Amino acid sequence: MLDKDKMWIGIAIGIIVPTVVYGIFYLGMEMAGKYVDSTMSEKMQLVLIAINAILMRQFLIKREQDNIGRGILLVTFIGVMWHFIHYYTDYL
Repeated sequence: MLDKDKMWIGIAIGIIVPTVVYGIFYLGMEMAGKYVDSTMSEKMQLVLIAINAILMRQFLIKREQDNIGRGILLVTFIGVMWHFIHYYTDYL
């Protein structure tokens, strides 16, 4: 499936991987008996954006699958914009 260079595959990867990583993080915090507050969630979202950037680099440069990389870039850009609007519009 990853041999095909389709943008929708990149969009799916860009959504699924951070969702799964965040789910594992959240379940781990629940099992440890800790509460995930807004500050911790904000920091984790930045880590998820970094994970998408690493995935994007892997597909764009290493594997030369530009459309998959562009799909991941699109999801990452939307995620960055949402993060900025959600957490930093109070400062403007």
